[in-house]
Formats: sequence, C-alpha cells, structure tokens
Amino acid sequence: MVGLVGVGIYYFLNLESFISLEDSLSKAIKNEQNSSLQLEIDKNKSEALITDLYRERSKMRQNIEELENNIEKLGKDIELIEPLMLKIKGENMTTDDELSLISGELKKSELPLDSILKENETIFQRHSDLLELRRKSFEKLESLSKQADSLVGDLTALSKERQVAQSNYSSKREETLLELKHPGHLYYGDETEVLVSSKAPSGKGLFIDQGRENGFRENMLFTVKKNPSPEEIPFILRTTIVEDEFSFLELIELGSSSKSMNVEDGEKLFLIRTGDSNTSY
Repeated sequence: MVGLVGVGIYYFLNLESFISLEDSLSKAIKNEQNSSLQLEIDKNKSEALITDLYRERSKMRQNIEELENNIEKLGKDIELIEPLMLKIKGENMTTDDELSLISGELKKSELPLDSILKENETIFQRHSDLLELRRKSFEKLESLSKQADSLVGDLTALSKERQVAQSNYSSKREETLLELKHPGHLYYGDETEVLVSSKAPSGKGLFIDQGRENGFRENMLFTVKKNPSPEEIPFILRTTIVEDEFSFLELIELGSSSKSMNVEDGEKLFLIRTGDSNTSY
C-alpha cells in the first residue's frame, strides 16, 4: 500500500513532464509532415522547370536550324553571283582592248576629217556602241557588287543572330538550372567535362578517371562532343561500369554512325546527360 501511494505521488508530481514529452512528439511529427510536403513541392517545381528548359531548348534549336538554312542559301546565292561578276569583268577587258585598237587606228589616220568620217563611219559607230556597252556593263557590275555586299551583310547579320540565339539559350538554361533542386548525381541536361584515361582496344568504349563521387551512375546515356560547338555532330556513350573514382563508357551505335571512336588518350570530351537505358535516376 505504501508503495502504491508512493507511485501515485510520483506520477502526480511528474505529470507536467509527461505532458511536455507528448507536445514535443506532436511537434516533431508535424515538422516531419511539413518537411515531406515541402520536399514534394520542390520536386514538382523542379520537374516544371525542367519541362520549360526542354521546351526552350527545342525552340532555340529550331531557330538555329532556320538561321543555318538561311546562311547556307545566302552562301549559294553568293557562289552563283561570283561567276557572273567574273564574266562581266572579262567582257569589260575585251571592250577595253577593242577601244585601244580603235584609238590606235584613229591616231594613224592622216586623212582629212570629212574623209575619215565617211570611211570610218562604221568604226565610229562601233566605238560608240562599245562605249555604251561598257557603260551598261559597269552599271550591271555595280548593281551586282551592291547585291553581293547586301548578301554578305545578310550573311553576317544571320550569323550574329544565330550567335545571339545560342547565347540566349545558354543563358536561359543556366538560369533555369540554378533554380533546380539537383540530386547527388548528374541530372538530365547536366554538362560535364572529362579526360579520356584510356581507349578500349576494340574502339567501342573508353575509361575516364571519374566515377560515383563525380555523379556518374550505371546506364546513364550521354551525348559527347570534342568541342562545345553546335555544328559538331555528337556520338552517344553509356556508362556500363562505375566505381568511386573511374568509369567505363561504351559506344552506342545509331543507324549508320561510326562503329569506333576517333579519340586519343588524354583528350578532353564534353558530356551532356540525355537519358538512361535502364535506371530510375
């Protein structure tokens, strides 16, 4: 009886401590629920930003392709004009030669002016015709020169416009990537620079001195270029072996693409993660 009374007294004396622990547990559960909700919100926001980034990249790529087509067309127009300009210059040289001959014949003539005019009427007419032809040739040459200069100006403007479009895309991409919640591994669209440690003897893969510590995982797909240039055609590599500090990337053949890689040991490569063949990352 004394023991029971003692336990009852101890319970009532420490009742406030029991209530405090219950409040702490409730707050901890609520904080955990709020953290889970915020994590889901951040995940949804990241996915929306990634979708916007891919949409913007597709739009920029289409604009760049249109600019490249226009540049190619202007280049062909210039190539067509150049032979015509050379032909006109040749005709002008022939005209100048004929005019020189006629002038020489006139200087050699010592006949009276009336006799010269009558006997050389055809020559004078030919001289006038040649002068008119020369004048028209120079006008046509000047017009073609202006047209060529205009085409060169358009070509330069389109090239600058393409550079601006590429720069805007890169800037938009960097801004969007800064807002993303990145995981501990390379994410879609991430670009990384690597050095070829050694090339496989078969030419179907290569080793790099980067692995899991650098964000690489098995079965990641990458587009690969030797230079970060939009004109270079990339090839595709897939990570098949990934350790902490090294990885092996296998060449993926697409259609009639090359069955071996033209890379050397120690060469720098630029990788952009595009997708995975069999992974949840």
